[in-house]
Amino acid sequence: MKKWILYNLIVAFTIYWTGNIILWYPWSTNESLGITLMLTLMPLLWGYGIYQCLIRYKGKNIIIGSVFTALIMLVSSVILDYIFFGLIRGVFYDLYKPTTFYGYGFLVTLPFIEFLILKKMILKNKRSIVFKDFVLWGTVGLTSLVIQIILLLDS
Repeated sequence: MKKWILYNLIVAFTIYWTGNIILWYPWSTNESLGITLMLTLMPLLWGYGIYQCLIRYKGKNIIIGSVFTALIMLVSSVILDYIFFGLIRGVFYDLYKPTTFYGYGFLVTLPFIEFLILKKMILKNKRSIVFKDFVLWGTVGLTSLVIQIILLLDS
């Protein structure tokens, strides 16, 4: 279970920073464009990551896995938003908008939506977590974070 929780945390970290670099320039140019992309593109990224977490859940009851995944994704996003928008950028006013709370609510419900819609596929595609999974997600996440730092320093 510890390995799976760590996997969930790495997936959340990766999707968060990858999403930030994808949204950075559109959002900087036009807030409405950024919000539109966030509401259309980010659900796909989060959905993919959550699916990857659910197929690697070893427990018998996937609803329990969905609960844990929802909590991990929510807590990770709240903490990373606070760090990025509040501590790093100092723009709390950009953080606590209706779209932010929509995003948090969506993250809480997405694992359950996926469970309901994709239950057979999730059960059919069960996988074990291997070291390569951590390396792949970790590399993408750290690369995204470094790119985000470069973007911040450049702006």
